[in-house]
Amino acid sequence: MSAHDASSAYGGRGPLLLGVSWAEAAVAIILIGLRAKTASLCPPGHLLSTGIFGLRWDFCWVIFALALALSAQVLMTISARYGLGNHEGLLSDEEIVQTNFWSWMAQVVAILAMAVGRLAVIAFLVTLQARTLIAGRWLLYLVGAAQGLINLGEVILILRQCDPIQKLWDHNVPGTCDLVLLCSQIGFAQGSIGSAADIFLAFYPVYIIGSLQHMKLRLKIGLCLIMSGGVVAGVAGINKTVAIATITQTQDITYAIAKLNTWVLTEMWFIIIFGSIPVLRPFFVRFSQSIKATAGSSRSGQRGTGRSAKSSRSREQDDAWMQLYDRPAAFRADREPSLTSQEPDDHAGTEDEHYLTDRGSGHVIIVTKDVSVVSERNP
Repeated sequence: MSAHDASSAYGGRGPLLLGVSWAEAAVAIILIGLRAKTASLCPPGHLLSTGIFGLRWDFCWVIFALALALSAQVLMTISARYGLGNHEGLLSDEEIVQTNFWSWMAQVVAILAMAVGRLAVIAFLVTLQARTLIAGRWLLYLVGAAQGLINLGEVILILRQCDPIQKLWDHNVPGTCDLVLLCSQIGFAQGSIGSAADIFLAFYPVYIIGSLQHMKLRLKIGLCLIMSGGVVAGVAGINKTVAIATITQTQDITYAIAKLNTWVLTEMWFIIIFGSIPVLRPFFVRFSQSIKATAGSSRSGQRGTGRSAKSSRSREQDDAWMQLYDRPAAFRADREPSLTSQEPDDHAGTEDEHYLTDRGSGHVIIVTKDVSVVSERNP
């Protein structure tokens, strides 16, 4: 296709589709980059330190999802350059065939990316709750298995709905498309179940946090808001499912399908974006604390610089790993190695705490040693 043909084919809803989806892609790439820097490695000695080559499972899954999502984005961009979003009457027969082909390929890859993105969220939630709520963990596994099966089944059905397969994107090829109606119905089911999964995965950590009795209400509300961002992805999935009906009732497919594809890419990117924000919470907390510390140090001087730097490095290594569970004496949203110790402060009365984790039951035993220093003056 010549440069003139490409410029005439590109238009309609195509520029809007690419503008919105590439902006979402940029946000997702930035968040994944932050995850790679701060929340990608398994901490040594952690109860659930499993992954691939030291990388956390949720990070491995989200990298796979990002690769698929970028592939889908590139394929959709090629389709838009051939005329996706433009009216069929403005396109040549060859442009229509190319538009349909790249559009279908992009949708297939995007459906797989959605499933893998939800698996990344599930892997994070499984790690987050540690060894608590055994029934909840199996429920998360069930949601992940259902997503994998129905999305993979939808991909297979898309590629098998026409015989030969070339008729899917070129209607001039002799053959039949007997499974179009069934594929549309499965698409409704896949979209509905996917949206329900996004909403469930958004509210599942809210249930965990709400059941904790030793957490301050303000912290509960903040964590719930951060963790429930997946609802936005669920809303995008609902809009995508509704848009499926519009393409089954139109003859101008290259123009009508652009709306559906916009919601497909938006849901795909929102799963990755809102699935990454909770993982990066310790990073944002540390960032805000560093700003406050910088402002405070400018007023108080450089006293205690060595110790503050050491504590900052320690927090930077550990804060990326967060668990939620209830303790009898106090609640902590923290990473939990098998044995940790807090440094005593410089007050007259100090408390040295050691946390021992029972690997079999998941309970935490707190051993506390109080040290009192009494100063006596000579008469």
